[in-house]
Amino acid sequence: MAQGDRENSTTATQTTQLRGVARWPRSIRFADSEWNLVEQAALRHGIPAGQLVRTGAIALAEERLGEAPPATLSPGHLALIEHMYRYVYVMATLERERLLESGRGDEVEALIGAARKTMSQVMEEAPA
Repeated sequence: MAQGDRENSTTATQTTQLRGVARWPRSIRFADSEWNLVEQAALRHGIPAGQLVRTGAIALAEERLGEAPPATLSPGHLALIEHMYRYVYVMATLERERLLESGRGDEVEALIGAARKTMSQVMEEAPA
């Protein structure tokens, strides 16, 4: 048993979910074309390539390969999303008032309905 395994007896799933868990460097070889595929997939998921490889290997070992790897966002990205949300909310509120004042209430309700439908669909896609 590896020293890191002896020091931490948690399961692999628990290990991937814990911050600050000791991890040890491992060596694995990829052809350039294979690594390019890994990097492209990691970019699509918004995670580092190493995390994609680690998550995929652990998922395969735990027989849960069909699950998508968890996406991670930096604190800067989270702050950017929050600021953009606030800006869009203010602009949408102002535009809603303008549309209502101009007698376009039905259009406003249709837009709100479409937004709620989209939000519901996205929330259904989110992992439980």
